[in-house]
Amino acid sequence: MRSIGLSDTGARNLVVAEILGAQIAWWQLGFALRRAVLRAARRGTRFPEPDVWHVAVAWAGQWLAAPRWWRLLRGVGATVLAMVCFAALTSGLAGVDELVALSGAVTAGVPLAAGWAWREARRARSLVRLAADPPPERASSRSVAVRALITLFTAGAAATTLLVANAHERSSWPECPSFTIDAAVRDWWARDRLGCPTGDTLVGVAGLRYTPWTSAERFTGRALADVVYLAPSGPLMLPRDIFLVWATAGGPSGLLGQPVDAVRNDLVSFVNFRGGSVVANAEGTPTLHIGQSQSASRAPDSACAPHDRPCVTAAFADADGIHLAWQFGTADAFNVAWWPRGEPELAAAREVAGYEVTLPDLRPSTEYVLEVAACRKQFLRRSLCTWQSPPVTVRVG
Repeated sequence: MRSIGLSDTGARNLVVAEILGAQIAWWQLGFALRRAVLRAARRGTRFPEPDVWHVAVAWAGQWLAAPRWWRLLRGVGATVLAMVCFAALTSGLAGVDELVALSGAVTAGVPLAAGWAWREARRARSLVRLAADPPPERASSRSVAVRALITLFTAGAAATTLLVANAHERSSWPECPSFTIDAAVRDWWARDRLGCPTGDTLVGVAGLRYTPWTSAERFTGRALADVVYLAPSGPLMLPRDIFLVWATAGGPSGLLGQPVDAVRNDLVSFVNFRGGSVVANAEGTPTLHIGQSQSASRAPDSACAPHDRPCVTAAFADADGIHLAWQFGTADAFNVAWWPRGEPELAAAREVAGYEVTLPDLRPSTEYVLEVAACRKQFLRRSLCTWQSPPVTVRVG
């Protein structure tokens, strides 16, 4: 075995070709044959087949005696590529924050990469000890110590970043003052983390039991005054002004009856009740509508407005499932959400790269509600998404 370097050929591309040739030849031996060669070397014997032994020694020589720039590229480049791919998959498939995913990948990847490099070097040395040429000099204790310190520092820095990023992620969860609230409301809040209670659960107008609440408006962060009411279907967050109109109208025993669902966006807020609805525009007084329910849904063939969010242009069902298409400007991805009408707890979501999607395997004889949001991805930060499109409804079967 000989040490290679730029002086051997005078051209770096030829050195790279020689290194890669030895590596490819070693891979082509196959897992079983490579394992047999290394097992024999651990026993202190050469592999009996000369051609295979020559390939093994050539690989070992390239691994140990390659130029420093190649060893750096081999170790750092492959490690960085693997960690970035792992972080991207974790962030994209599991929905983990980008900074948390990347720092976690570095924390786990650096020790694994260092261990893998040490293992390969040990294997290579076990081969060259049996070769005719003298083996290359072992790394000095100082060099080993420096490499160990670099590995520990990198892994430690990544672990610190992971802790800081995770703490920052958790800090986005509301830290709420302690109040005495109903157990069902507390369980709902622990699951959905929407806003904070601003007082104890109490009984107010018309004998209604409710919990005063506050939440933040999307994007602006402006505080919104809400009320959490425990309806028969579970806790519902209602805008406080709409809640007061409903309570004044008699609450559950009045003409409106129990609340069914609530919708709030930057344009309008409304709550549907069994006997009607209460609607509040962005800058208007709530109005009561007896016997009329409200819907934010729109027909796909109606005008597309406003233009600050995707607009669904086609929505229909056939044997393949629900087909959905929309229009919007440039976006990195779109989040499509759908759920059976009246069952928002069964909502599902999917990220789509284009401007149309087919949703298969849906429940037959069911009407689905669908909406789309456009998102722009940011490196190491959360994606920025628009408001959801006005929902559309499609019946399956």
